Amino acid sequence: MGFLSEIQAQRTIDRESFAESCAHAAQAVVATLLVAALYQWLAHGSAMWAAVSAVLVLQPRFHRSLAASAIRVIANLLGAGIGVGISLLLPDRLEASCIALALIVLTCELLRLDAGVRSACASVLIVTMVPGGSVVARGWERATAVCVGCGVALALQVVVYGLLRRVRQAAAFGETMQTGDE
Repeated sequence: MGFLSEIQAQRTIDRESFAESCAHAAQAVVATLLVAALYQWLAHGSAMWAAVSAVLVLQPRFHRSLAASAIRVIANLLGAGIGVGISLLLPDRLEASCIALALIVLTCELLRLDAGVRSACASVLIVTMVPGGSVVARGWERATAVCVGCGVALALQVVVYGLLRRVRQAAAFGETMQTGDE
């Protein structure tokens, strides 16, 4: 296990961390199912990129998911926009991809979107290099998928954390009632 020790998180695995991982796994599965159902209901093609966005922004704490979603949406919208714009100017896909990549990295630097630069670069490549259809349609599909995926993930977390808050309040109320009875 020498190789793994170099990349493993420096923490213990306990009941709480395992429960958090189970909750995260459940949220990833539910988010994917919700996105797939939504796309099927709307008859809107593949839900893959929306599901990827949903799973990537899920975080153990809601405020971290909100921040991850905001960064992902902004970065992907910028990446898709720059990718479409450059692709409309330059017909060669590889040339357009390279120029758009350079521009999105510099844009993220100017906007200090360090946490979004990888996502923005991926968006550029998806829009500029995926074959078939118009580049505008690919850009629109990418932007829509990211917004839908992030929206579903956030809505799911609002529900989950709302339920968890109520469970904790009920448990605290039960403990208060038991203490008062003694």
